[in-house]
Amino acid sequence: MDLVQALQEVGWSELEARVYVALAATDEALTGYQVAKIARSARANVYPVLEKLVRRGALVEEPQDQGPRYRPVPFSDIAQSQLSSMKKTLGAIAAMLPTSARPQTLVTARGDKAVWTHGLKLLTSTHRTLDVGASHGTVKPFAEGLAEARERGVRERFLCFDRCPPPGCGVCQHPIPVSTGKFNPTGWLVLLRDNEETLIAMGEGDDSELVLTNMAPIRETLNMLFRTGDAAVVAQPAR
Repeated sequence: MDLVQALQEVGWSELEARVYVALAATDEALTGYQVAKIARSARANVYPVLEKLVRRGALVEEPQDQGPRYRPVPFSDIAQSQLSSMKKTLGAIAAMLPTSARPQTLVTARGDKAVWTHGLKLLTSTHRTLDVGASHGTVKPFAEGLAEARERGVRERFLCFDRCPPPGCGVCQHPIPVSTGKFNPTGWLVLLRDNEETLIAMGEGDDSELVLTNMAPIRETLNMLFRTGDAAVVAQPAR
């Protein structure tokens, strides 16, 4: 693919591309006549294109006594401007289109590896709020992911399903205790909930299974559980 074809791929007309390439091939400012000659096109067709490229910011017009001359703007500047314009246009289109409902999903899996893999993926993707409920020690594998979420400014709430013996697991931030029984080191439960998905995992010994879903009834049920107290922690980004 040559330069003319490449520019056409990003929305330039063939003549616009030929005119710009002709100017980019020399260090001198050229007249419209010279550009037309190099681009192998009639002057009557080239002059409107030169004016259009000047208005677009792709060329600079230099007034001269014998008529204007033209220089190309560095393509890196043109590309940045074109990307910014395209981003705004795509954003406007997205805002005008109706929002399609996200399909409901429910994934089940077994094994500790599946629990940690899906859990870390959820922690990595969350950007606003995160609810964490856990039995004693079960959130330790997620400690790094939780810390990174706090650095992104994610608002976290924690529930403790066990009366953990002091000093606790050391990962949860001001957890809300929801168990009225004595500390029980057998069996475990983990809940992770952000604005999009909910992960529920439980197990005992080497046997564990999980459910990962974006279904609203499950998410809202857990939200009611987490509203048992206001123990939100707003993490400040690390400096």
